Formats: sequence, structure tokens, C-alpha cells
Amino acid sequence: MSCYSAEPDPFPASRLRAVAAARTDCGRERADNQDRAAFACAATGRAWSAGPGAVAVDLTAPFYAVVCDGMGGEAGGAVASALAVETIVTSMRARWDPRTEADLGGVLAATLQAAASRIKQVARAEPLYARMGTTATLAAVDRGALVCAQVGDSRAYVLRERGLLEQITRDQTMVELLRSTGAVPADRIADVVGPNVILQALGSSTHLEIPITRTPLAGGDVVLLCSDGLHGPVPDDAIASILASHAPAEACEALVARANAEGGPDNISCVVLRFS
Repeated sequence: MSCYSAEPDPFPASRLRAVAAARTDCGRERADNQDRAAFACAATGRAWSAGPGAVAVDLTAPFYAVVCDGMGGEAGGAVASALAVETIVTSMRARWDPRTEADLGGVLAATLQAAASRIKQVARAEPLYARMGTTATLAAVDRGALVCAQVGDSRAYVLRERGLLEQITRDQTMVELLRSTGAVPADRIADVVGPNVILQALGSSTHLEIPITRTPLAGGDVVLLCSDGLHGPVPDDAIASILASHAPAEACEALVARANAEGGPDNISCVVLRFS
């Protein structure tokens, strides 16, 4: 399966190609899946959503991917993450014109703000969903770089061809805040706060601070976006080994299987992009 545009290419020297795949799974301890993940081709606007089986798609930059981890009781988390992905796809079609020199980081931030507003709008109309929210890690590939916007603790990684796994997002959690500031000794953080306390989320935060990172890419690099149901139970060295030794669809399946083998305590979602 492939994604391409018949239009003349305005940036032929900066185009990266990738094989993309996405996968989501309920895990072993949750009754329902409140994660969502997707990737999309900017040239055509076509989007692919993650499901119970990974399908490989050939993409040519510009394109983007997103992982959302919903929360909020009852079905609220699933509604929030689904609304986020739906709004992100619609907003990116409207806001991102890769033929221009627009600030891509600004486009991503505005897109996440739009998703947050949509979630709040639905929550106000339906009391059952009043507490819903979702994380979102949104990454776009254009002009030889990965530009990433993040809210919450879903992560983005890059595995370099030499085997080095780099986490390019920073968890927006109380644990990471205490660790990075040194406010609490590292060996006591687990006694002070639980691992899943996040500092902000789409829909449930009054004000969002959306960090933007820009990471150069090269052929042979592998990008992973994932929810904490994957990066929580699976150590980085195991993630790196799987990404290095599997094609994207098989890597998605292997990552989900490993997270479930570690107990599958949460929903599991991932998008894998292998560049050439």
C-alpha cells in the first residue's frame, strides 16, 4: 500500500520516504481500549487509524503521525482520544500546506489546541464526559526533519542507524518533574507520587504549554510514537532491539506482544516509521 501525490514535487531534495505501521491493543488488565493512533499523508489527506492488526503503508514526506491515550472514567477516555485524532486529521488538512514555508511547529501546536477545544465542547454538552481528556504526541515529517508537539506522557523516540535509541519527548508527569528538579530524592519519588500523574492533557487542562522539538532524520532511522502502556512496562533496550530487527508492521506486533508479556497493565498503542 502506498501514498503519493501526482502533483509536481516542490521539495525533491528534502523528501524522505518511510514505511509506516500502527497498532493498538487493549492490554491484559483494561476492559476497554481508550488509546487511539493514526498516521496520514499530507499530500493526499488520507489517514490510516491503528487497529488490532498492523498494516504497512509506504509514505513519502510530508506526512504525520499521532498517538493519544485517553482518560476520564466510563467511556470518556475513548471519546476524548477519538475526538482528538478526528480533530487533528481535519485540522492538519486545513492548516498544513507543505508547499509553503509555514512554521510547522506552530501548525502542530494550533492543531492540538483545536483538539483540546473540541474535547471541552463535547464535555460541556454531556455530563458523563465532564472529566475526559487525552494525551497527544503529534509528529510531522517534512524537509528532512521530525517536528514533534506533545501534551502528556505519550512518547516519541528515534532509533538511529548505529543502534542508539533517543527519547525526543519529555514526559509531562509529576514523576519527571520531581526527578528533573531534584525536589525529591530519586529513590523516594515512587513513595511520593504515582507513576501515572500527568501535568496536562487535551480537554482537562485550562491552559496548555506545548513543547515543540525538531529532530533531523536520515535514511535508516526508525521513529516510534507510543503510549505509556508500551514505554511503561517495556525497557528501552528491548524497544531498541525490536525496532532494529523488525520491519514496521512486525515491530508493532512485537512491541505489543512484549508489553503484554510484561503484564499488559494498560492500553498499548504505537506507530513505527522506518525511513529510507
